[in-house]
Amino acid sequence: MLTGRQAAILVLLGGMFWLSALAYLRGLPQLLTDPFWNPLNFASTVSVAWTAVYLIRRLAGLAPEQLMAGVGLVGTVVMVADGLVLNWFPRVYGPDDTVSRLAGAWLLWGYGFSLAAALLMARAGQGAAAVGGDAPAQSPAQSPAAVTPP
Repeated sequence: MLTGRQAAILVLLGGMFWLSALAYLRGLPQLLTDPFWNPLNFASTVSVAWTAVYLIRRLAGLAPEQLMAGVGLVGTVVMVADGLVLNWFPRVYGPDDTVSRLAGAWLLWGYGFSLAAALLMARAGQGAAAVGGDAPAQSPAQSPAAVTPP
């Protein structure tokens, strides 16, 4: 469960990430429409997604078990903003429908990779905590061996 402070930080990060993506799209729309730059733009998004998840984790102070929820909240903010803009104000992303469509595709691609990165980082973090002994000790009543099936 996220604390109120973490949730506020995550909502702010969502807004900042959305504004950053908007500035990128407005400043360099040719990276979406040019046949040479478009695939490179999509490929470079993988490293941006990893960096974004790392920043989300660090700036909001998320534990491994909170990472998916945190990235999900940031994703909710940016996807709601994208949905509103793409439906009612598509020219915000670019001068024509092609740029807006490609911007939407690029944004979805980035969100997908961000979620995948969060899943991998959360699993790695939980595995490291279990191996390193940082995992909280379970009482006998909580251990899976103590649970009897009905």
